[in-house]
Amino acid sequence: MAGDTSDNKTRIREHKERLVKSARMYAMCRKAGVADPLDVVGLAMAAFEEVPLQKGFMFVRSNQQDIEDLAWAFKNSNSAEEFEQRIKEIKQSPNGRRRGAAT
Repeated sequence: MAGDTSDNKTRIREHKERLVKSARMYAMCRKAGVADPLDVVGLAMAAFEEVPLQKGFMFVRSNQQDIEDLAWAFKNSNSAEEFEQRIKEIKQSPNGRRRGAAT
């Protein structure tokens, strides 16, 4: 039973790490003006996380809002402390990132 808890914590940590990596890539793609940033992020997930292409795309599409919210936090932060503050703002907002905020 204790192993199940440890495995679950590991999976959650890995999921969060993938979200942060995806959001960073998404923010970079948006800044560079890439036409389909989510497609690029899906390809990057497959390549660098060593998962099948379909699984990489599925991860990105099923977590699109979280990735966009985290990318917003990256874009609007100049330090790790500001990033953490933006994450708190997202968590406190009932719908994630404020929809009226500039992306």
